[in-house]
Amino acid sequence: MTTLPINRATTLKTAYQLCNVEPLEGADLDRYYVNLSGVRKTTAIASVNTRLDFQEAGKYTTILFTGHRGCGKSTELKLIQKEWEKDYRVIYLEVNEETDINDVGYTDFYLITIKQVEFEMRRLGLKLDPRLMENFEAWFKDVTQETERSVESSVSVEGEVTLGPEAPFLAKLLVKLLAQIKGSDKQKKTIRQTLEKDISRLKADINLLLNDAVKKLRKKFPRYKGFLIIFDNLDRVPPEVANHLFFDYAAQLQQLDCTIVYTVPLSVLSSTKNLNNNFGNPHIVPMVNIYEFNRDDCDLNYNQTGLDTIASLIERRVEVDKIFESREQLLELAKASGGHVRQLMQMMQTACLTASTNEHDKINAEDVIYAIKQEQFNFERFIPQSHYPVLAEVCLTKNITKDDVGQLMLFNTSVLEYNGKNRWNYPNPVVKQSEEFKKALRDARESNVNPE
Repeated sequence: MTTLPINRATTLKTAYQLCNVEPLEGADLDRYYVNLSGVRKTTAIASVNTRLDFQEAGKYTTILFTGHRGCGKSTELKLIQKEWEKDYRVIYLEVNEETDINDVGYTDFYLITIKQVEFEMRRLGLKLDPRLMENFEAWFKDVTQETERSVESSVSVEGEVTLGPEAPFLAKLLVKLLAQIKGSDKQKKTIRQTLEKDISRLKADINLLLNDAVKKLRKKFPRYKGFLIIFDNLDRVPPEVANHLFFDYAAQLQQLDCTIVYTVPLSVLSSTKNLNNNFGNPHIVPMVNIYEFNRDDCDLNYNQTGLDTIASLIERRVEVDKIFESREQLLELAKASGGHVRQLMQMMQTACLTASTNEHDKINAEDVIYAIKQEQFNFERFIPQSHYPVLAEVCLTKNITKDDVGQLMLFNTSVLEYNGKNRWNYPNPVVKQSEEFKKALRDARESNVNPE
């Protein structure tokens, strides 16, 4: 990742570079992080910290962390990682780098977990119990029909960060299996079916190794409670896959002897199956609330504190008077973001490019309108025609439908969720600008005035 400049941007080019959508980490986290918990009206991050604080050494918990894609979860998780590295050996993972994000299976997490823990132990100069390793390797060879030769011939030591000359057979086999799962639908299905035939043995052997790892970790580093694994980017899993994973295999996801944070799509919370029955309360990162809530009015007034706070994400990175003709243009971007962090950054970058292309010294009103329109057009390209009447009802009722359509609208962020004293939904503001939405809203209002 490119380190962001220390000083705030004073040119359109550096403003474009600084307003990227990547999560903050390292020195940039200290430099540019803005605490949004007050205007999100949530204690999600604080409550995760409390769970980790209450956790006793040698005990394990499963934590669900959710919110819209692009709402800033990854940055918050990076902050959690930084804050808890003193008490846990933290392993932060982007799931899309490890497996097929569009077709994730619960056994993938078993393989990824033991692969990463074994690698972390080698990095720390620690060794897992050789008898446990031999038993696990023997079982794996038997069920997968893999041999030392077949694995060596297909795994590139140089191409995989978790390998090295000292890597055991198990590490190389896990790398091979996960590569096959990520790259081939046929092999993926075969591997999962093979592992699920004896899932009790797989789970038992992994947990024996995990417990051995924690025991040796804590012996060498008494300050550590154990391993904390953060599975980020799971919010990118399609709704149908997420429903299958977090409802049908909820128990299996909680049976590893390890403290795990799963990021889950916000859409699964709008299922009638009730996620809380399986995992307890999820920790929700809602939108930054830029509105004055009014359930009886489709067109909401703005909350100035919320607007100023979401705008401060840009102000922390750029010199506003050097980049914008006036701060009003920044506030227009803030309004069009709906409190969505990534959407704000995307429109900011578009405005920088547009202003520079038009040879403007600063971003003006015309550049802002263009950037907002481009975001609007992007939504118009993928929103099905049948969704607009539902979007109009969401605007009028402030509530999402508990069905596949409602889940999809949360997933694609055409509808946003806000939280606090009230939980409510509202259409993405760029969607509200669409002519199709305006027509659907007129029809909905007429229908409510003149019911059959």
